[in-house]
Amino acid sequence: MTSQSLKATTAAVAVLSFLQPLPALAQSSVGGGANASATGQINRLENADSRSFDEICAEAMIQDAAACELHVQALQSEAQAEAAAEAAAQAAIEAEAAQQAALEADDAMKAEAEAEAAELARVATESEAEAAEAAETAARLAQQVEAAEQAATEAQARAEAEAESTAQAEAEADAEAEADAQAEADFEASADAEGEDEGGAAATAETSSPSRPIAEDCPAEVVSPEGVLTCVNTLSSDGSPVVAAQAESEAEAEPDVSTETVTQDDRRSSSEEFREWRRDDDPEDEAQPDPETGERTRRRRDTGLSDLESAGLIALGAVVVGAILSGGEQVEANTGDRVIVVDDEGNYRVLKDDDALLRQPGSEVRAERFNDGSTRTTVTREDGTQIITIRDSTGRALRRLRIEPDGREYLLIDDTRRFEPVIVRDLPTPAYDDFDYRAATDRESLRQALLAAERRDLGRSFSLRQVRDYIEVRELTPVINLSGITFATNSAAIQSSQAEQLREMGLLMRDFISDDPTELFLIEGHTDAVGSASDNLILSDRRAESVALALTEYFGVLPENIVVQGYGERHLEIATQEAERLNRRVAVRRITPLLRSN
Repeated sequence: MTSQSLKATTAAVAVLSFLQPLPALAQSSVGGGANASATGQINRLENADSRSFDEICAEAMIQDAAACELHVQALQSEAQAEAAAEAAAQAAIEAEAAQQAALEADDAMKAEAEAEAAELARVATESEAEAAEAAETAARLAQQVEAAEQAATEAQARAEAEAESTAQAEAEADAEAEADAQAEADFEASADAEGEDEGGAAATAETSSPSRPIAEDCPAEVVSPEGVLTCVNTLSSDGSPVVAAQAESEAEAEPDVSTETVTQDDRRSSSEEFREWRRDDDPEDEAQPDPETGERTRRRRDTGLSDLESAGLIALGAVVVGAILSGGEQVEANTGDRVIVVDDEGNYRVLKDDDALLRQPGSEVRAERFNDGSTRTTVTREDGTQIITIRDSTGRALRRLRIEPDGREYLLIDDTRRFEPVIVRDLPTPAYDDFDYRAATDRESLRQALLAAERRDLGRSFSLRQVRDYIEVRELTPVINLSGITFATNSAAIQSSQAEQLREMGLLMRDFISDDPTELFLIEGHTDAVGSASDNLILSDRRAESVALALTEYFGVLPENIVVQGYGERHLEIATQEAERLNRRVAVRRITPLLRSN
């Protein structure tokens, strides 16, 4: 080999110009990129220089053919090595690109997986929320179902109670109609007897007053001015005409008359409890007859008499527990100021003096007591005003009249005339809700509530007894619940702080009476079902009386325009036998529209 040989690269190119593509290169698995690069380069060289091996060897100054062949083979090997290197480099580039692509693919798959996981988490969260909402809905529906069942039970109980009340009311209406018919017959019979002579009347009176001792089962004994004992057995309050009412227009035997002047000590105030009374209390100051008039004057205290007896209700005050009255009712309790009776069906009734509110300090009370137990009392106030009340033997007011000092008369109560019987199913549907006294913002809203009953035509009037006895009749007028008035346990006293809460109602009642002196208000007392029925009835009636007293004491409401009635546990707002504040209430109704004829 000579020193003038070509450079290896030039020689290699020259050699390759004569070569065909190598099979190894053509079938290489390196990749199409490397083959294309090498083939392109060789093709370019072939196009640039087409020399023979001899020329290559000549340039390399190789004379020997064998040496020339080896030289050419060396150049070929070098060219192949260079091409292989380029192919390897290209393969490395492509491998790196493939790896990068794989990494990018992994990132995409990872992102896709993360997105899918996030979606699954979102779905799971929504599912949990839906499950919680479904559970809450199920619980709410369960509560609604339970409430509906409870409401259905209460509705059924109310329906049964209403059905029972309706049946009882209809039975009472039938009984009242029968009593009215009997009363009319008795009245006609008494009218026919007016023509009889005095001798016949005296004989009849003597026959009706036996000389034998009074029977032990007699509910009450009345001592006439002549000292004759008479058994009074008319505590049935059946609507029959009473002697006191007839005596206003007929000449009757002289009644037993007593008078008293009411003092502050004789009168219970609204802040005081009712006094305890026992049958064995000893009198210290018996009433003595006046030598000129024959009337007996006594002070109510220290007489040993109960409040009922002191009020002239001898027959009522004298009954003992367990006695059976003429109407079939049995005496359950006698507290001196009230008597509780119960009938065969377990219905309780309170009997008391309807004139108790009228006994104001300074007033003079004249009581005329007749042989049937009825009374006529005349209360004369210091200003000359007179209140005349006729009561039956149970103390129930049948007629009340106010006579002003100038002679003007106002008829407040008149149950002595005939009334249609109450047929509950024929009554109008009540259209009023209970009115909470505490919810009133001013006196005008209370006024509108009390006037609501005048906006409808009832088509008839009712007796005071019907209003008292039938809740369906009372519900034809709005009721004002005095929910702010509270009492201590088993107490009927009202403290001054409680009484002050009656201001708006008291002033409004006074305004009504000033505009119309014949206005009449009913004060109702109610309790819950805890305790005995008789105790609850007494307590409710006493509390209603205390509220009425507070209205007269603090706000000047005239007592003759108020009627008191307790109902005990009979009309529960909430149907429960447990202690319930909403059932312990006192309420006011303006019953004037019910008593007037339309």
